[in-house]
Amino acid sequence: MRKPFIIANWKMHKNIEESVAFINQIKDYLPRAADEEVGIAAQAVALSSMNQMAQGTNLQIIAQNAASELMGPYTGEISARSLADAGVSYVMLGHLERRRLFHEDNQMINQKVRAALTMGITPIICTDDKMVQASVKGEIRYVFDQLKGVLKGVASQDLQKIVLSYEPSWAVGSKHSANPLVAQEGCRRIRRTVENLYGSALANNMRILYGGSVNPENIATIMGQADVDGVLIGRASLSANDFLKMVNWRQALSQVM
Repeated sequence: MRKPFIIANWKMHKNIEESVAFINQIKDYLPRAADEEVGIAAQAVALSSMNQMAQGTNLQIIAQNAASELMGPYTGEISARSLADAGVSYVMLGHLERRRLFHEDNQMINQKVRAALTMGITPIICTDDKMVQASVKGEIRYVFDQLKGVLKGVASQDLQKIVLSYEPSWAVGSKHSANPLVAQEGCRRIRRTVENLYGSALANNMRILYGGSVNPENIATIMGQADVDGVLIGRASLSANDFLKMVNWRQALSQVM
């Protein structure tokens, strides 16, 4: 059984004081760790303080990015080695905004994935909806273009540790309402791509999240889809009250079923 994973992506919002205060507001109202995993992807300067505040909860403090090298003359970069020292166990890589604004390509993201895995940090790999034809075991099949490139050379035993996310480019940062059927189809196709590349056992156990215009009103129906194992939430996660509504989505789901 794949454990649901609800993640807030704060992007470049909330300073250290605001981030710690947010955790203090929500930490006593999170679902049981056995039922669900909850995470917040915050600015790097706040991660260590947030991690201290989150001790004793099932809240994961997530980095929004990491360098492709573990150390060296890379001014302004943050290495997975330093993130591990800060107690970070997850890092988000390949987000659409990193690709658009900072021109990260599949090769760079692939290097970042490998660096994170080297330090024992689980990558949460974001991928868009562009699919291409590819040869898989001698057959021509459709696979997610970005995903195939980003996972190049990643061994199956390492892939078991990775979380994937489907983020259609038109939905990220959009005010349009997310379509649960679109979320399901995208996550299903990603799972099929993983199956084509690595086999059905690994694909069926992999957690695949959906990101794009998720909010308290639509999260229950999105999470009710068979291949959606969690969500990446943008602006709607900045409110503690709204975030708590979303991490406790099961209550809303029981009302719409």
